Amino acid sequence: MTPPIARGPLLERHRHLEATVDVLDGWQVAVRYPPPPDRTGNALVDLSHVPTFEVNGSETDATLVSLCGAEVPLRTIHSGDDRHVYRLAPSRAIVFGNVSPSTGAIDVTGGWTSLALIGPDAERILNKVTAVDLRERTLQMNSCCQGPIFGVNTLFGRFADRFELHVCSDSVEFFWDVLMDAGAEFGLRPAGIEWMSGRG
Repeated sequence: MTPPIARGPLLERHRHLEATVDVLDGWQVAVRYPPPPDRTGNALVDLSHVPTFEVNGSETDATLVSLCGAEVPLRTIHSGDDRHVYRLAPSRAIVFGNVSPSTGAIDVTGGWTSLALIGPDAERILNKVTAVDLRERTLQMNSCCQGPIFGVNTLFGRFADRFELHVCSDSVEFFWDVLMDAGAEFGLRPAGIEWMSGRG
């Protein structure tokens, strides 16, 4: 029996914009846009296909040590083994990427949508739509925080080459439009996951 194919909440938006859609890990994913953004420009990439898990409770420390090989301090991101672990509170973490069922982590993939905002003006674009202090001295590389973007509660992750933004799937179409509007003056363009994986 063929397993069902999942679809993210932005799929019809990608099709309307003539993105090439393919199946990846059981999800319909926008893999490329015509034409792709310039490699030195600003791009917004839909990562809603990335598996997402929540770790809660008194065993959070032990679970993260087993996943990461070390403790994960509060408000930091541990990256490795094709996943990013965001430590939000002493008893709560979110894992973006696959984990073993034996960890006890709860699969919350359908409830979250993740976007990558990439490019030299990413911080300036976000500064137009949030009062959260995203300066690097406040939100350092491989750190995370939470706050609103136009009323949408957002989990921010800062990486060397991008921000990753994680929101409730019910709000992501509005969220996408807010970011694209804010990025228009900076030439922000949608891009597929091939563009993101091929950077550098």
